[in-house]
Amino acid sequence: MRNLVVMIALSALALPAFSQSQTTCLRMMPIDEVVHNSILIGRMKVHKTEKIRYKGEYLQLATLLPADVIDGDFTLKEINVLARSNVRCAEDTYTRDEEMLVFLEPADSLFHTVNYQYGQFRIIGDLVRGWRDKSNKFCDKPYAEVRDEILRYIAAWRKPPSANRPAGPQQPPPVQPHKPPSR
Repeated sequence: MRNLVVMIALSALALPAFSQSQTTCLRMMPIDEVVHNSILIGRMKVHKTEKIRYKGEYLQLATLLPADVIDGDFTLKEINVLARSNVRCAEDTYTRDEEMLVFLEPADSLFHTVNYQYGQFRIIGDLVRGWRDKSNKFCDKPYAEVRDEILRYIAAWRKPPSANRPAGPQQPPPVQPHKPPSR
């Protein structure tokens, strides 16, 4: 009887973990945060994909060909991206011949997608599918508008902290000479 009570209690504690929906597993970063965490942002075409086992963390290696590098190393001709992460609820998968807008960060000597599937956006024609507006709601938007929005976020993040100060070198306040006390 005691074992039965323990089993029921344990299963009641475990049920919420199993019933959690897939959409609430990963935090969806706002676009400005995705931009800030990226080292390479661009419109890419998926050239090829391979099944791999990389340190038990990733199951796919995608080779991307840059079409338009918005920010990052524009001299790269091929970009190798680790995907199909073993992170719970991650769906960061690349499909051959798809065109995508991707936000990448370093992973050893390769790259991986920032915020997993929430850092990659399919491009069909000239429309970015699944883009997110300021309230983080999904919408489709023309690539040119998305590109301009990303550039505004980059400019905002890189604005020097002295931008609000007046022009000219900042001088420390002058030091008053020490006067000995009068007698």
